[in-house]
Amino acid sequence: MQGIGLVILTLGIIGLIWGVLQKVKAGRVADAPLASTGDVVHKGGAVAGAKGQISVQGSVQCKQPLIAPFSGTPCLYYRIKCTAEWKDGDTNKSKVLDEQKVAADFAIDDGSGAVRVDAREGGDFEPTQTKRETKGAGLLGGLTGKELAFGDYRVQVGALNMGTKYSVEEEVLPIVPRLYACGVLADQGLITSPKWRQLLLSSKSREELLSSATKGAKLFLAGGAIAFLTGSGLAAVAALMGK
Repeated sequence: MQGIGLVILTLGIIGLIWGVLQKVKAGRVADAPLASTGDVVHKGGAVAGAKGQISVQGSVQCKQPLIAPFSGTPCLYYRIKCTAEWKDGDTNKSKVLDEQKVAADFAIDDGSGAVRVDAREGGDFEPTQTKRETKGAGLLGGLTGKELAFGDYRVQVGALNMGTKYSVEEEVLPIVPRLYACGVLADQGLITSPKWRQLLLSSKSREELLSSATKGAKLFLAGGAIAFLTGSGLAAVAALMGK
């Protein structure tokens, strides 16, 4: 019974954390003024919030989309990370060998004029596509060194790396026709990541994203609280019963 209680308790904590994150997202969306893209370009800070927060939505303009190196997906942004994993005695060890965040030069236009978006720092983006793969160099490659290919992404394996596994994870924001962006206003009417929070990009409209985040916050906070209390109760009863 105690084991079941702890599992339910853990799920409750996860639900509460996710609910809080959704509540924070809903608050950000509600707090950032929604302006026309043309006003952001021409009026700047006059249409932004007190901390420079701003949001826009409209059609995506991107003359030169990126091609994600691992999956080959045309995209507006990708993040790729390579991790080496090996065993040292009975201990599992890992080291991040490479991590890149790359964004295309793109803009959003609601028909009143295009405003550029700087997504180079990454952020909370949707929809995203993720691809993962793990490879080893093999016995000979681990002895002499070898180049591993993950699509067009290359990992150079040095000599004497037998038993080391190399994992590559790629996350992309694919090309979508429309985007909602919530960030801060930078110089020359550029929307970028806040220093204190992530840039939000979503293929949902502002209204859809706000509704989804608000409902998600209520659902996960309520469900998480119930699971937390239930799990705590079961674990406590089991502890008292000595089972």
